[in-house]
Amino acid sequence: MTLIEVKRRIDSFPRPSGYSPYAWNVTKKLALEVWDYYLQGRPYRRPVNYMCKEFYQMIQSPEDGQYILPPSSFRMLAS
Repeated sequence: MTLIEVKRRIDSFPRPSGYSPYAWNVTKKLALEVWDYYLQGRPYRRPVNYMCKEFYQMIQSPEDGQYILPPSSFRMLAS
């Protein structure tokens, strides 16, 4: 995938109920940043801790559903 394809995919997710447009833009920007590091082969070292399932779906590979970060690097909201 290219960064343009990733951005298109991230933008396809609907904003969750209760998320302000600002918070949603920050969430999408972080997902894009994670992908940018991944595509460059660089480790992403910042903590990742978001409270919406859409964010975690954004950082999954569309091909196989695997996270592009090690799951130990973030805390997921229990569903």
